[in-house]
Amino acid sequence: MKRIIVNLISTVLLAALGMGICSCSNMPDLFKAEPTDPDMTGVPVKMVNDFLIVGNTGYELYNFRQDMADKYASVINKASQTAPAGTRIFDILVPTAIDVTLARSVRDQYNTDDQQQAINYIYGNISASVNKVDVYDTLRLHRDEYIFFMTDHHYTSRGAWYTYIQFCNAAGLSVADLDNDFTPTMFQNFHGSFYTNTNGYETLNTPDYVVAYIPKATNSIKITQGDGTPLDWNIVSDVSGWDSSSLYNAFIGGDQPWSVITNDHVTDGSSCIVIKESYGNPFVPYLVPNYNKIYVIDYRHYSKISGKHLSDIIAETGARDVIFINNMSMTRSSDLVGKLSGLVG
Repeated sequence: MKRIIVNLISTVLLAALGMGICSCSNMPDLFKAEPTDPDMTGVPVKMVNDFLIVGNTGYELYNFRQDMADKYASVINKASQTAPAGTRIFDILVPTAIDVTLARSVRDQYNTDDQQQAINYIYGNISASVNKVDVYDTLRLHRDEYIFFMTDHHYTSRGAWYTYIQFCNAAGLSVADLDNDFTPTMFQNFHGSFYTNTNGYETLNTPDYVVAYIPKATNSIKITQGDGTPLDWNIVSDVSGWDSSSLYNAFIGGDQPWSVITNDHVTDGSSCIVIKESYGNPFVPYLVPNYNKIYVIDYRHYSKISGKHLSDIIAETGARDVIFINNMSMTRSSDLVGKLSGLVG
């Protein structure tokens, strides 16, 4: 599998990204066929601390919960119902790696539910007034690329790029130019959550790498931290030398309650609010060429600094677009769906 040897070619890949050779295409995938499952014969498979370890790659099982799926849909519907007139609501549900990159011959042997069916169910219960951005098929089409980490539960910036393209298509926005609007950077030797939560399980010793794209228009972000103090930071930070488990924090300062990005090169007054957990972090930088203002809310932490509800925030900021972006594992969590509900009000 390409993902097994991906770290061995990472230096070459960065050079290629800088020259535009390996940059992700903006073209639609009209004629792209989904890659076939690799032959998994002889690849070791084991459950370790509730995680599925296949060769040198970790996966999180997914179990559908209808009660939480129904509540999630109702929260998105309420956001649409209570938003000021003219607000566009977008909902992006990102499947996790077990449904995208893992061979189904392996996946089907374990108690994990089909995320495409779950997404269809949730979107079927969300109002037609909400713009549903379905990225499942797009990520499947690119499943042989480095779109999910091997040692961590997040997707990579490449996976986020394909998600961003689908959002632009739904929103009627021009897709940014990956070569001309961004500068790529790379951070080596990332050991993520699967590695940490399995106590450094032996087959997860092959480290990942984090590629990030720095917006050329601005790399500045103003953050309000959990204790209420302000922080001037970078949209993409240099995390070289940081602990190997923390390199995903290169994106937007990690999981902060409230952040604001201003791109003075966009003068039309356009603005959006991104409501996210950590899957939103590598997605946000790609929005910079499209908006004058980007407001970012991590709904898990926002109540630490404010008791405002979403409708108030929309009214105060004047944002036209509100983008909910979550990974599918979130939609089965009573804690996370409850916190999202608290923000919406």
